[in-house]
Amino acid sequence: MRRVHISIKHAEEMAFIDASGNMDRQGCRVFLILTHSCAGGVPLGIFITTNESTETVTQALEFYNSLLGETSYFGRRAALGPAVFMTDDSASERQALKNVYPDATLLLCVFHLLQAFWRFLWDSKNAVRKEHRPVLISLLKEMVYADTIEKT
Repeated sequence: MRRVHISIKHAEEMAFIDASGNMDRQGCRVFLILTHSCAGGVPLGIFITTNESTETVTQALEFYNSLLGETSYFGRRAALGPAVFMTDDSASERQALKNVYPDATLLLCVFHLLQAFWRFLWDSKNAVRKEHRPVLISLLKEMVYADTIEKT
């Protein structure tokens, strides 16, 4: 992973972070940090936490940064991190990133945005009629994938 920090220029530009969980009895979370390359996603780091609270993820990111050298993030250094992080809609994860990398821009992943909206549409407490769901998800997709402001 150190080689990725040193040799992949994209490491200073953008990183993707996502957590998986429920893989053990204790409910630990595994966080993977990737950057993009011509070969696809390449790992910048990984850490495991006992929960996904803002405080825990902040501490894990700070510890992770303490392991990185001056050449991390293609010379941008651990204190700054990449310019942009792409995340899912986890409030605690996004707040932890703001705490550790205050100058980074946080973007929502389109997949996770659409997934969250789809779940909202299907949640019975929101009372969205079944025949309206396909229309509403199509409208959101048109907005998300619009290439001009006029098309939104």
